[in-house]
Amino acid sequence: MTLKKLPLFVSSAVLFIAQAQAGAPAFSDTRALAMGGVGVTAARPAAAGFFNPALLAVKHPEKRNGFGMLLPSVNAVAYDKDELRDVADNFEDDYVKPFEAAITNLENKIGVSGQADAQLELANRTTALNGELQRIDKAQARIDLGLGLSFLVPSETIGAGVFVSGSARIAAQLNYNDAQKLSDLEDLARNTSITDISQVEALYNLSASDEQLDSTMRAVGSAYSQVGIALSHSLSVGSYDLALGVSPKMVDLRAYDYVGTVENFESDGLEDTKESASKFNLDIGVVSYIDAKQKWLVGAAIMNVLPMSIDTNPGIDTTNINTGNVTLPSSIEIELKPTLTAGVSYQGDSYEIATDLQLNKTEEIFGECDTQYWGIGAEYDLAEIFQLRAGARYNLAESEATIFSAGFGLNVVGITLELAALGSTNSNTLGASAQLGLTF
Repeated sequence: MTLKKLPLFVSSAVLFIAQAQAGAPAFSDTRALAMGGVGVTAARPAAAGFFNPALLAVKHPEKRNGFGMLLPSVNAVAYDKDELRDVADNFEDDYVKPFEAAITNLENKIGVSGQADAQLELANRTTALNGELQRIDKAQARIDLGLGLSFLVPSETIGAGVFVSGSARIAAQLNYNDAQKLSDLEDLARNTSITDISQVEALYNLSASDEQLDSTMRAVGSAYSQVGIALSHSLSVGSYDLALGVSPKMVDLRAYDYVGTVENFESDGLEDTKESASKFNLDIGVVSYIDAKQKWLVGAAIMNVLPMSIDTNPGIDTTNINTGNVTLPSSIEIELKPTLTAGVSYQGDSYEIATDLQLNKTEEIFGECDTQYWGIGAEYDLAEIFQLRAGARYNLAESEATIFSAGFGLNVVGITLELAALGSTNSNTLGASAQLGLTF
């Protein structure tokens, strides 16, 4: 890896999009994303298959109590909690250029006045560079992608429909393997009277065309896709009308794990490490109004009742890696576990508020942090044509910044266009979503 390539790597780590994911996030449609991720009791029939199949059998307001279709819904969310993008913007000017200029200056000063000062400058620049690289060692950036389609018909007798979704995450991480080499260079410049620039070039050669350092990039991920049928039915239990739903489906889970040099990392290498497994699975949900006016709706859903997992098969590009200086990675288990979420919503004449709480924690897989989300969202409907939405989501499992979201919908004779965006309070999370739909 040449140091001048490192800023390009960091930018790629933040923006890298591939058909992979580490710890697959659940797909979220555009409306839910704008409302803090809520959907267990607040999703419209067209999105019921992604959140709670029981919503197909509950009575909805007349304006959305009919056939619903999403064709398609797409989203992307990038996470950069270690601020690698800021590193990329400043790394070359702050660290690489001063370090390499110090080498050039020393070469011109060997054997003449000023050599001692030139060596001290190189030692200090090497210390700064080594410290920054060690600081961002194992720092991670990731991106989530989602795509969903659905065709669903609500009914208090039997609601039914089909849904398809895919979600993906790629997590990229720098593995810094050159601390010893730069420490040796610092020691040489600080404690030895250098007589020839070849002593420096043995550790770092500015004119070398091949790899100068042994640091690597590791990308770990998985892709999760599902094809299912949502079925629901309402029944009376005491004084309450309950809606029950079930979604039998086929799930495909894929895992990827690739290590390559920063300079020569190729996405094709990631694809070559694919491991996959398919399995039958189920989603189960229940909802019920708790007041006579049918304004307050409560419910819960268990997504992916049957757990499944696969192990990554790490692939390493040995062409440009000195494997003697690189620790080969162990495989990682990619798991899909049941997720239990409870929700409450209130439907006013022209507005809706809702909250969802994930009741069990999802464990991290590749350093991305555990997750257990609590979300809250609201929607205001203007003349059943224009909808304004806002929400917030907080991870109860980790001390992360709150993620705020907003969006709007436009409904013209049953054809809908919806857009949403989200961001965190510290600007380390950014996302956007869009979808087309049809309701009647």
